[in-house]
Amino acid sequence: MEFDLASLCQEMVAIPSVSHDEEKMADFVESHLSRISGLELIRIGNNLIAKSAGGRPKKVLLVGHLDTVPPDGNEIPQVKQGRIHGLGSADMKGGLAVMLGLASIANSLSVDTNFVFYSCEEVSSKYSGLLEIERMSPDSLNGDVAVLMEPTGGRVEAGCQGTMRVKIQVRGQRAHTARPWMGVNAIHRSGAIITRLAGVALENSVIDGLQYQESLQVVKVEGGVANNVVPDLATITLNYRFAPNKDVDRAFAYVNSLVADLLKPTDVIELEEGVSGAVPNLNEPLISSLLAASRAVPRAKLGWTDVAFFSARGIPATNFGPGDPLVAHTKDEFVEVSEIKAVFDSVRLALNG
Repeated sequence: MEFDLASLCQEMVAIPSVSHDEEKMADFVESHLSRISGLELIRIGNNLIAKSAGGRPKKVLLVGHLDTVPPDGNEIPQVKQGRIHGLGSADMKGGLAVMLGLASIANSLSVDTNFVFYSCEEVSSKYSGLLEIERMSPDSLNGDVAVLMEPTGGRVEAGCQGTMRVKIQVRGQRAHTARPWMGVNAIHRSGAIITRLAGVALENSVIDGLQYQESLQVVKVEGGVANNVVPDLATITLNYRFAPNKDVDRAFAYVNSLVADLLKPTDVIELEEGVSGAVPNLNEPLISSLLAASRAVPRAKLGWTDVAFFSARGIPATNFGPGDPLVAHTKDEFVEVSEIKAVFDSVRLALNG
């Protein structure tokens, strides 16, 4: 099994599947699943759902995305010293290999299982293949619990942070740079706001014993008219990663409160995009079984994943898969072959618990 799973991972790393271009990966997964007897297979665009035979008392969703970020000279997989290197190896074709391995034994498990392979996770959530599946086959996403095979190093990374993008438009008044006192420099005004945001002491909420370290970063600053014009507009874009005990409205209100006294009536602060996080759900029986099977201390998921998608629909979910999350999206991305096998064994044990 270890050799087979490693081979599957290596084959999938060799298949280009940058977001919006997952057709070849979907074809590969479909071809593999179609050879497994006893599975009901559904394809929706470049999304695939494989369902085991029904009738068991509990249904588990095993979920993984087919897409990767753009390449960085790492398109060709290499195997070195027990590691599979290459684009998507950790995030998350090692996890997809585990899913395919489990699909091959799905009807011997003690739970019903829906294997969900979806497109466009690495881009804006509005493109997510999960939304496409939900529109066309909503029952495929119904279950008692969901496990997202995101890279976690083979330990439970519980819940996830919420995330939002906020834009602040700072107004001024144009003037000639030879007579700046005739105007108001919007870029200069934005400096006080940026300094305030850079120095804020954020909360580090502890939920179920796990610490969700928040972060707030200015990610873009735009402004300027010409080299001899005092600018009348500057735009600050920031990203806020917030603990799952806040919803989007509360998190946006918090950001607003940080800078409200620095804004004038002509300034605009707006929420461009925001999604809530997900609480840990460590007491859910399957997640507890994963904790026991992995023999590793859980940690809070710093970042947003689609556990939030399922949590928002009342389905407890967690992240658990092979691969170091710290190497995801890097030029030197890799996954340990031994970790793929270990995660397979842990999930199989939990599903039969």
